[in-house]
Amino acid sequence: MPTTAPLFLRSRWPWWVASLALTLGLFVSTTLGWLWYVDQREAQARRSALDLLWLEQTVQQKLLLNERMLGNWSHDIVPPSDAVLAEFFSRSATLVKDNPGLLAVDVLDKDGKRIGGVPQYRERPTQLPPVNDPLIAAALTTAHTLGKPAYSHVIEQGAPLWVLVVPIVDDAGHQGSVLAVYDLDRLLEQEVPWWFVQRYDLSLVDRNNKRLSPRDGVLPDASSELHKLSFGTDDSGLALWASPHAHGQSQALLAWLSLAVLAFALLIMWLLRVLYRWLRERQAAQQALSESREQLYAVLAGLEAAVSVSAVSDGRLLFRNRHHEALFTLQPEGDCCLVQWLNPPLDAQSRSAEVLDLASTRWYHVERRATQWVDGSTVLLDIATDVTVQREASNTARERDELLQHTARLASLAEFASGIAHELNQPLAAIANYSAVADSHLSNDPPHLGKVADAVTRMGEEAHRAGQIIQSLRSFIQKRAVEMRTCCVMDLLKEPLALLEPLAQRLQVQIKVQSSSELARIDCDAVMIEQVLFNLMRNALEAVAGRGAAPGQDAVTVHIAEDGDSVTVCVADRGSGIADPARLFQAFYTTKSEGMGLGLAICRTVVESHGGRLWAEPNPGGGARLCFRLPASVVMAA
Repeated sequence: MPTTAPLFLRSRWPWWVASLALTLGLFVSTTLGWLWYVDQREAQARRSALDLLWLEQTVQQKLLLNERMLGNWSHDIVPPSDAVLAEFFSRSATLVKDNPGLLAVDVLDKDGKRIGGVPQYRERPTQLPPVNDPLIAAALTTAHTLGKPAYSHVIEQGAPLWVLVVPIVDDAGHQGSVLAVYDLDRLLEQEVPWWFVQRYDLSLVDRNNKRLSPRDGVLPDASSELHKLSFGTDDSGLALWASPHAHGQSQALLAWLSLAVLAFALLIMWLLRVLYRWLRERQAAQQALSESREQLYAVLAGLEAAVSVSAVSDGRLLFRNRHHEALFTLQPEGDCCLVQWLNPPLDAQSRSAEVLDLASTRWYHVERRATQWVDGSTVLLDIATDVTVQREASNTARERDELLQHTARLASLAEFASGIAHELNQPLAAIANYSAVADSHLSNDPPHLGKVADAVTRMGEEAHRAGQIIQSLRSFIQKRAVEMRTCCVMDLLKEPLALLEPLAQRLQVQIKVQSSSELARIDCDAVMIEQVLFNLMRNALEAVAGRGAAPGQDAVTVHIAEDGDSVTVCVADRGSGIADPARLFQAFYTTKSEGMGLGLAICRTVVESHGGRLWAEPNPGGGARLCFRLPASVVMAA
C-alpha cells in the first residue's frame, strides 16, 4: 500500500469533507425537486382554470342556444294551426335527437293543457314529470310574469329533471307556453368530454349543496382544491363542483420525502464512518499478513513434501521449498512449475493425480489447489509426494491376485472335467454314428447321395458343438489381461450356466434365473465376473447336494435387480446355511473336504476391484444368499 494511504486513513477531515459534500448534494437535489414541484402545481392550476372556464362557457352556451331556438320557434306558432304546429314539432324532434340531454318538448295552451309535443304519446311517460307538477306551475307563473324564459327547480323523479319554460306571447297577450325537459345526468354526459372526467371529479349540486348528479359517490372535501362553477341562469340555484384528481403529490408526501432524504444523509455519514473503520482494520490485517510472510516461507521450507507455488496466468514459479529443489531441476528455458498437465482447479477445489518424473523415473502423487498467496493474488499450490514404493507394492499385489485367480480356475478344472468329458462324448459319438451312416449309403448301388449329404451336415453341427465346449473350457482357464467393457448381466450368465449344466444334471438341480430388468448392464471384465458367477452358483449347487434331501423347485435361484445407479445379483440356495459368517471370506477358509478356501476370497477381490461389494446373508425359508452389487453402466443399450 502506498505511503499516502495510511496518512489518509489516519486523518479524519477527509471523511468529514466527504460527508458534508454528500449532505449538501442531497440538500440541493431536494431543493431543486421542491421548486420543480411548485412549478408543476402552478402549471396545473393554470390549466385547471382554463379547463373549468371552457366547461362553464360550453354548458351555458348550449343551454342559451336551445333557449333562443325554442323562443324563436314559439313566435311562429301564433296563432296556432295544424301546419304551424307540425313544423314546430318537426324542428323540436330534430333538436331532441341532436341533444341527448333534452328528453321532451311540449306545447301548452294558455290554460296549461298540452296541445302536442315531442315525443308523441297518448299517456305521458313515467320518466317525464306531469304537466301540472307544482314546480312546473311555479316556473310557468314566473315566465309569464317576467315575460321571458324561466327554469324550474330540479324535479327528482328517478333522474334529476330540469324544465325550461318559454312563454308564447303576442300582441294580444299570453297565448301558451313551450316546456323543454332536461335530464341533468344525460346533459352532463353530453357536454363534459372524456378527458375532463379523467382530470376532475364533477358534482352537480343545488342551493342546499345536495348532490344531484352523479348520484353515486360523495361530495369532495371542502378542504381540498375545489372549484365552483355556475350552471344555467344565476337564479337557478345549481352549481357544478370540480376538484382535480389526487395524484399522490402533496405537501405531506414532500415532508416525508424530506425526512427520508435527511435520514438517508445520516445513513451515508454512518456508512462512511463504518467504511473508515473497516479500512483501518484492513490496513492492520495487511500489516500483520506482511509480517507473517517470512514465517510462512519458513514453514513451507521445513516440510518433507516437495511444495511449489506457481502463478495461475502463466505457470511462473513463485516459490518452492528445499525438498522441491533437491528433487526437481528447472528447465533451462525458464521458470516453470513441475506439473503443467493439471488444469487450474476452481475455487475451494483441488485436483490430484500420479505422474512420472522422466528424469528420475519415480512416481509422485501431486495435489494441486487454488489458494491465496501472501500478496493477495490467486496461485496454484502443488504438493508432490513420492509414491514409487506404494505403486510397486500395488502392482505386486495385483499380479498376485491375478495369479490366485488363475490358480483357482485351474483348480476348478478338475472338478468339472468329468462333466466336460461327458459333454464331449455325446457329439463325438454322434459324429461316429453319422460317419457310419454315410459310409453305408455310399456303399449302396447306386449310392444315396441325399442321405449322405444330410449325414455330413449333421457331422459338421456336432463337430461345431464340440468346438464350443472346448472353447468355453479354454476361455475359462486362460490367463489374460483385464479388459473392461459394457456387458449385459443376462449375457454374463450364459457361459457359467453352460459350464455348470453337467453338474446340475448330475445333481438333478435346476438353476432358476429371475430378473426384474432384462437389460441390466454393467462395466466390467466379462471373464472375471463370469468366474464370480460360476463360483457362487457352483457353491450353491454343492450346498444343495450336501444337504441330502431331494431338491425343490427353488433349490438354486439367481436374482437380478437394477436399482437406480447399481445392479444387484443374488445367488440363493436351499442348503444348510452359513456356519461361520465372520470367516466366510477369509483366504484358505473352507468347509469342503477338498476345497482350497480361495473361491470366495477371490470373488470378493474381483467385485471390490470393480467398485462393488460382496456379502452373505441367510435365505428366508432356509439356506444362504450370496449377493454382490456393482455400479450400473452409464452406456444405454442400443
